[in-house]
Amino acid sequence: MLNQTDLATLINKLEVPVVIGAALDYKKKLQDDVHYALHDMLSDMQPDTALLSIALGVKTIAVRYSGSNSGTEILAMECDRIIHEYGPLWLENARRGHIDNAYLISILENIPEDLETLSEMIALHLTYAAFDSKAVAELCDILQVQADAHAIIAEEFLSVMEMAAVQKAKNRPQFPHGMIAANGTHETGAGTNSNIIRFPA
Repeated sequence: MLNQTDLATLINKLEVPVVIGAALDYKKKLQDDVHYALHDMLSDMQPDTALLSIALGVKTIAVRYSGSNSGTEILAMECDRIIHEYGPLWLENARRGHIDNAYLISILENIPEDLETLSEMIALHLTYAAFDSKAVAELCDILQVQADAHAIIAEEFLSVMEMAAVQKAKNRPQFPHGMIAANGTHETGAGTNSNIIRFPA
């Protein structure tokens, strides 16, 4: 779980929710530079970073329209789940200065589904908010487009990593019907002694 300090750090590092909050305060149609900046920021991110940014951005909108009986509370809860599930590990890797491959593999499986779910929920629960404001309509469109795009990218990443894992397994040395000695030499046949460790081929 993220504490308030970590959550504030995450929001500032990702920037997208800050831009969205400012756009909501403006309450008018998005200026072209803001529109394109959001698309560029999100499209340049890795899928896990984009998922967190979109979830934080969507929650920013949902909170503004909570109590409208449009399902925004449900949407905010889903955003909170994503933020608290992925946020701590993302911050940990950001503090290290690089993305740990084991972390990426461990979360990549669920990212496409989470992005697709978020895209569907934007369409389902932010319709009222989009009708209320042109800025919100544009923001929802940007977030939905990027969620769909990153879901595809995440699936491609997962496919490539699975293929790499299979290839690595194929290239692993195999020991044909023999034994590996404790000193690293390969033995076959009889006449072995107690310093031989038997491994299946």
